Amino acid sequence: MKRHLLVLAGLALAGLLPREAAAAPSPGRPGMRALVVGSNRSGPGQEELRFAEDDARRFADVLVELGGYDRARVTVAQAPDRARLLALLAVERAALQAERDAGTPSVFTFFYSGHARASALSLGAEELPLGELREQLLSLPATVRVAILDACQTGAISHIKGASPARDFSFNSVSDLHAEGAAIMASSTASELSQESETLRSSFFTHHLVVGLRGAADADLDGRVTLGEAYQYAYHRTLAATASTAVGAQHATLENDLKGRGEMVLTWPARASAQLELAAAMRAEVLVQRDPAGTVVAELSKAPGSPLRVALPPGRYAALVRSGARARRCELVLREDAATPLLPEGCPEVAVEQSVSKAAERRAAWGLELLGGAIWTRADGFNHTLDQFGFEGGSPSLTGAGSLAVTRALGRYLTVVLRFDTLEVSGASRDVRTAADPARTTTFDWQTFGLGAFLRVGYPFREGLVTPYLQAGGGLSLGFTRYVDKSLGQDDRQVYAGYQLAALAGLELMPWRSFGFLWQLGYGTAPAVRTLLGDVHDSGGAVLLTGLRAGF
Repeated sequence: MKRHLLVLAGLALAGLLPREAAAAPSPGRPGMRALVVGSNRSGPGQEELRFAEDDARRFADVLVELGGYDRARVTVAQAPDRARLLALLAVERAALQAERDAGTPSVFTFFYSGHARASALSLGAEELPLGELREQLLSLPATVRVAILDACQTGAISHIKGASPARDFSFNSVSDLHAEGAAIMASSTASELSQESETLRSSFFTHHLVVGLRGAADADLDGRVTLGEAYQYAYHRTLAATASTAVGAQHATLENDLKGRGEMVLTWPARASAQLELAAAMRAEVLVQRDPAGTVVAELSKAPGSPLRVALPPGRYAALVRSGARARRCELVLREDAATPLLPEGCPEVAVEQSVSKAAERRAAWGLELLGGAIWTRADGFNHTLDQFGFEGGSPSLTGAGSLAVTRALGRYLTVVLRFDTLEVSGASRDVRTAADPARTTTFDWQTFGLGAFLRVGYPFREGLVTPYLQAGGGLSLGFTRYVDKSLGQDDRQVYAGYQLAALAGLELMPWRSFGFLWQLGYGTAPAVRTLLGDVHDSGGAVLLTGLRAGF
């Protein structure tokens, strides 16, 4: 499965003032606290995640940079067990109770990125039921609590009130910190799987949520991102990004029980010290990376009509801008207290394939593979018998081999392969000339084919550009023999069935998402061909193949 994520985060991020008068809160505003949790740890039957802990750090950064949170009041916990997570919640409960006793309205944000099942967070080998987590969060003595869940099936946490992925979600709202309530956002419904992206080096959902909070979700261009804007942006971008993946489309959900008037502001991108500005007339797909690490910080679809600003830390960046059939790479330096325009017209062009490979998942769900090469067959009793009867050319040799395969990816690492193989095409002849028939010869030819199912385990590198893999499996082998003696008018054909087993090591190179190259080195056994004397020939052996792969 492509990524099992859970984001459970309180996103009552910063002051809940009416939009007409709300000003960005000063950093360290009393009453604003956050617990941000990320865990790459796997539980029984789960894969280790790669980017959940990084996602947690990125989310914490946006709270501090644009949400008005003091860094000291944002606790980041990596890979906690159940006892540690409950202890951290107890610390927050005590701090929030102190705020309440002092008469200070409070906002609490809880974020979790990691594994989950339909009814519980997976904390390594332990679990925390979603019902228990919900009770813990809703009972905190904060004025406002908002939660974001980024993991598989985390929409189940909202089953009591019923979360909705509908595009026209009706948002309740709050006017100020005297309002009370809670909001829970989840990266997927109760029956869907959340996914990570090798290209983004993040979960699809958290990446788009954070980009939205940095300004991409600011639909009315007022310099602020509300809960409604953040949800709508994350919902649409996550759905668009996952619709064509092997795992399938992912619908973010929101349960909103905040009461009041106005809309809840989460971040203030306008207060950022540096911004990237995309012109109103631009129509392009834009991928922004941080130099020199190459980490993707934003993936944007810019439509003409309104300018767009994204708040980012000062520093060096590279932007891949694709418009139609053209792609350009722009080197940028974002400076303090400035909005830096992205001007692709002055940037050098790059191959379209280069920008596509950085902006999308390389591997298609289905694949078609065509390979050719050679197999070194081995000697057995079958060959010995042919030698005894005077046949020549039947000894083991290097002969042609090939295969045609259909593949189906089951996730990032596993692929099922249905494969048809030409294993051996060979023959031998015998000189039986006599005085009466000086041209008489007999021939004995055989061919072996295989049809089997295989499981491939691979590990992609460099965003799926290179994938070494191991493959093993088996199935049916068919042997066809033909004995011909023209002088006697004899033409005897036989068909035999057997089994085949094979294992191989391979390397896949995919310069383009839908087209690439393969190399395979393997060894197999396929005892199918027989003689009338009862000898069984194994057409297996060491095989070296190279070929092409097309994804669709």
